Amino acid sequence: MKIYQITPYYSPYCGGLQNVVKALSEELAMNKHQVEVFTSDIGCEKGKLKSTKNLKINYLKSWEFAHTPIIFPLFWKLIRIPKDSIMHIHIAQAFVPEVVYLISKIRKIPYIAHIHVDSEPTGKFGFLLKYYKNLFLKKVLESANCVIVLTKENKKIFLEKYKNIKNVKIIPNGVSKSFFISKKTNIKNKHKNLLYVGRLSIEKNVDILLKSMAFIQNNVKLHIVGDGEQKQKLQNIISEKNIKNVYMHGRKDGKELIKIYKKSDIFLLASSYESLPLVLLEAMASENLIIASNVRGIRELIKNIGILVNPPTPKNFAIQIDKLIENEKTRKQLVQMAKNKAKEYSWNKIVEQTEQVYEEVLKEHSKNAQTNKK
Repeated sequence: MKIYQITPYYSPYCGGLQNVVKALSEELAMNKHQVEVFTSDIGCEKGKLKSTKNLKINYLKSWEFAHTPIIFPLFWKLIRIPKDSIMHIHIAQAFVPEVVYLISKIRKIPYIAHIHVDSEPTGKFGFLLKYYKNLFLKKVLESANCVIVLTKENKKIFLEKYKNIKNVKIIPNGVSKSFFISKKTNIKNKHKNLLYVGRLSIEKNVDILLKSMAFIQNNVKLHIVGDGEQKQKLQNIISEKNIKNVYMHGRKDGKELIKIYKKSDIFLLASSYESLPLVLLEAMASENLIIASNVRGIRELIKNIGILVNPPTPKNFAIQIDKLIENEKTRKQLVQMAKNKAKEYSWNKIVEQTEQVYEEVLKEHSKNAQTNKK
């Protein structure tokens, strides 16, 4: 198959969506599909990934407005792709989905709309999001040959919100085998390592984790891995509140990231909303306990295998952290259950489901094309 992965951002840009698209593209290429990625060049100052066998990566000149990449050459690149291709658009921001929609209408090439996050309004232009969804995103989703969502809860919400979506499939994120590690937790350690991994953006509420440190009774260290627009604000909080036991590591990936997961005990996530965070799967696989906000996208994944915090205030996070540290039996049970659940999300299984969707879409598209000719 000729598969075009179209995404607003791609590695080395920091974020879960980018890591998902990268893993999916690499696995499809390994399965001998011809895969080509079109993405923005934003966040690539320190270097771009090189194309490999069966996988070509195109970083296109872009400009960012209100956290949205405007990829100027995208239309002219996609208008030239072969008609027997399939486009897979990864949706998290505006502009890129609308370009794919136009190409599909002009060239009659099928596309899959993959919803990674149902964003909430942020920033001074956030009020425009509601109008964008009603005027533009709605049309993109209703015209898609298939819409992929990550969870049952997301499917229910999207079908209620966009009633004319024809074909909705649930395909979750996957987790690499490299994150499945075993570690011996020394109960006599002088401190416990708390961990956050992800973008430092407003909806992630990393400031809640920082402020929780004042309420935690046990000896802990908080490690923050990631980068983003909230970095300076978080550093200011650390400085103003004189928080001594917090370490900001910047962006890490590959073996460096796995090493950090291996040294950590409890993974924290205080997001206002999520779809299905890749970092939670990584934490589950690497035998980290999970404490996270009780919101859509998190709740469905870690219910009964982690601790849900409601409401996700600094004090409530601190209470749950202390409880977990002081209860060894609960810790052991949750770690094992979480790791077993993570095994259900191997990339091999996820790619098989995705390939099946491609085949179904191409078959249906070809059938409709033949009918229209008659």
